[in-house]
Amino acid sequence: MSRKTQRTITLMASLLVLGGVGYYVSRPQDTATALRTNEHKLPLEHKHTAQPANKPLHRAAAKRPSYHEEEQLPDTALQNERILTFKNDADYQKFLASLKARGLLLLGRSDKLLAVRVGTNRDSHLNDIDGAEMGYNYLVSIPTPPQADAQEGATGFGMNALSWLGVEGDNSAWGKGITVAVLDTGVNEHIALQGNITQILLTDLAEGSKQLGHGTAVASIISGDHRLAPGVAPASDILAIRIADETGSSNSFTMAEGIMQAVDAGASIINISMGSYGDSNAVANAVRYAQEQGAVIVASTGNEGRETIAYPAAYEGVISVGAVEQHGDHLDFSNSGETLSVVAPGYQVNAAWGTEQLTSFSGTSASAPFVSGAIAATLSEKPNMTAQQAADLVVKLSNDGGYPGNDPYYGNGTLDLGRIMDYGTTGIYDAAITSQVLIMPQTDTALPEAWVTVQNQGTETLINSPVSIKTANRTQNLNISSLAPGQIQTFRIPVVLPYTDEAVTITSSVQTNQADKDTSNNSRSDSFTRE
Repeated sequence: MSRKTQRTITLMASLLVLGGVGYYVSRPQDTATALRTNEHKLPLEHKHTAQPANKPLHRAAAKRPSYHEEEQLPDTALQNERILTFKNDADYQKFLASLKARGLLLLGRSDKLLAVRVGTNRDSHLNDIDGAEMGYNYLVSIPTPPQADAQEGATGFGMNALSWLGVEGDNSAWGKGITVAVLDTGVNEHIALQGNITQILLTDLAEGSKQLGHGTAVASIISGDHRLAPGVAPASDILAIRIADETGSSNSFTMAEGIMQAVDAGASIINISMGSYGDSNAVANAVRYAQEQGAVIVASTGNEGRETIAYPAAYEGVISVGAVEQHGDHLDFSNSGETLSVVAPGYQVNAAWGTEQLTSFSGTSASAPFVSGAIAATLSEKPNMTAQQAADLVVKLSNDGGYPGNDPYYGNGTLDLGRIMDYGTTGIYDAAITSQVLIMPQTDTALPEAWVTVQNQGTETLINSPVSIKTANRTQNLNISSLAPGQIQTFRIPVVLPYTDEAVTITSSVQTNQADKDTSNNSRSDSFTRE
């Protein structure tokens, strides 16, 4: 069955340049009803300019201001607070002993991180602190639920996300023996969560309030066992670490504490469907500690449709997850960027809410736990792997999308649980048309090009596989001489555009010389119109 989509293009040259910010402060109310959507989108303008090269993450130089009432704080920095991290225990202990003399209030400390959270006032003294790196304590929040819906034509997943991801049989044992930490708003007891759930409460709730259902929804995507809201790894154990209050808000120091506690409690995988604008040294150090101890962190990129990825998803080594809808298209609300790792279902996914309700869950908050669950499932099914090896395999076996290879909207590609579970199984042939994009020329004398990408999603090398590409002016019959498992080949075909606003349709197909496991991805049709 062919896949047909309608796309609007801006007729400019080449690919994508990205920049911006990722999360806003969120103050949602816990008034969910059945099948409620919690996260939506803000509009995103796609600009087709040069795709950036991958660049290393550079940390901003630490600021060491004294307290001033007039000081200009970053937008999401908490007022009258600082986080100090120390290089050695002697300087750390010396500072702790000086708190009263400096007019500082101790709000939190981490002896493992050698980090201190302090409250300040106009008489506080923050100068001349030996061995300290001083930074702000940033607001951390669940991704904002914007006031608009996904782009026109987006289709939700409902209860079908697992089958869309290639789960064909019984997955009830997936995740057995694996602990996944969920750093979020806490996890409620729920009819869809019958497995082992351990609670760690790092944040108190205001008197008379109750915790949001956000964390419960996230946990159910990982380990849910309800027929209407099935999880990826139902047998996995959930370590629910509440780092957010009843408004969905937290802070950098509490997030760092949560990461440390998750690792020390034995979690192999840490899911963080929350984020911040601020690059906190304490969180960066906690992420590094987790990685050194062999744990994998999976984090959502954010829902603001910005062209950058928020923290902690932006840190090196963190699996950053964006969102797609059921057609496989990037969702406009999903933050994008050059460090995006992978994308997963993120629109109208059935998930748990409250204690007996289900919700239609949308956003990158929903996407991240699909990847966390996939890593847990991989670890249980392939027990000789480490958590990092399992995470690497999950990303490696994603399905290419968008521009050929890694790109800012799809990262390495779309999560595919079927390919992951088939890894190591011989005799599988699966050729797929993964994307078609229209690239405009950089000169007036050149023609636009249709880029049609084929990926080998099987486990055997494709030999002499015919490819047919049809545009308005001609049909070309081509051939793939050899394509190894997981590899892609892109064909570039000149296209004559009409002078009107009439749509340009590109249709392509690929065949194998052996029985193809999934013929539904062998053909594709996309229509492009001028804006």
